[in-house]
Amino acid sequence: MSLDYKKLVFKSLENVSNERTKDIICLRFGINDGQKRTLEWIGQKYGITRERVRQVEEATFSDLKEKKVITVFKPAFVLIDNFLNKEGGLTKEERLFYSLTGAKSYNQDWGALYFILTLGNPYQRFVESSNFHNIWTNSDNAVNDANKLVSQLIIKLEEKEEPVILNDILNHSKKINPNLSDRVISSYVDAAKQIGQNNFGYFGLIKWPEINPRGAKDKAYIVFKEKKNPMHFREVTEFINKANLGSNIAQPQTVHNELIKDDRFILVGRGTYALKEWGYQSGTVKDIIIQILKENDSLPKEEILEKVLESRLVKPNTVLINLQNREYFTRNEQGKYLLVK
Repeated sequence: MSLDYKKLVFKSLENVSNERTKDIICLRFGINDGQKRTLEWIGQKYGITRERVRQVEEATFSDLKEKKVITVFKPAFVLIDNFLNKEGGLTKEERLFYSLTGAKSYNQDWGALYFILTLGNPYQRFVESSNFHNIWTNSDNAVNDANKLVSQLIIKLEEKEEPVILNDILNHSKKINPNLSDRVISSYVDAAKQIGQNNFGYFGLIKWPEINPRGAKDKAYIVFKEKKNPMHFREVTEFINKANLGSNIAQPQTVHNELIKDDRFILVGRGTYALKEWGYQSGTVKDIIIQILKENDSLPKEEILEKVLESRLVKPNTVLINLQNREYFTRNEQGKYLLVK
């Protein structure tokens, strides 16, 4: 069911006789054109102070409430309450307005709905804070429940130190409060300012580069974490753009430069990179063999080959050719390779 919120607002404003007052209300909420005007803008239009504009606005609200005009909004209140109750009594402003109007950003319908919510009781708007985005609620208990849940989830994510899937969020949330439905948990998490979701569907702290990437290096890091295998820098660039990780199109050379500079990445083949945390090593094949033999004393050819290929993407023959370097490597009586003393 959808409502013409503007029609309801205009119906209520029929009880306001002063045309200037009507215009001030419409300008403040952007009901005519979807553009909210500031107190200062309206004050300049009518040659009055900002404080006077505020007084007119507040007096109009009081007058409409006294005249019981808000009964006009009963159909809207039913929709609002039904939605908020399913969301656990609290939801992010954009989520509420989009769900009830179908518009993704502020427009005339948003303005009319904002006006209705402002007049209605028990609706409360909490402005953006360090913990939450702008939110609307019809329940004081919901604010406490959301605060408790989000605080515990942040602690859990800080302990885990890596993004999680939705089911992990839901399961842990129900350990905190078994009475919360999946939808309520989703609403509370969506409203939380310190928790976010990346384009691959993983949840984590908004300060993490995997969740809120800044620049090509973080976007590349997210792609590697998602794909879980080494890739050529052009392939990385392609995946960044396919995943819409930012408004600008990533360029191969920019991505390549960031992969070179950032120590989270390591070159494992010609133009091919991997994450250092996967155990890949830098240096030439010879350097890697030297390090392997320092750690193991002596090893058969097959084990050396296996260990090198775990660290670098090279052809097996490249490893075998390097093992023939008698300046660095020799073989014992068992045929195992070791370092030249």
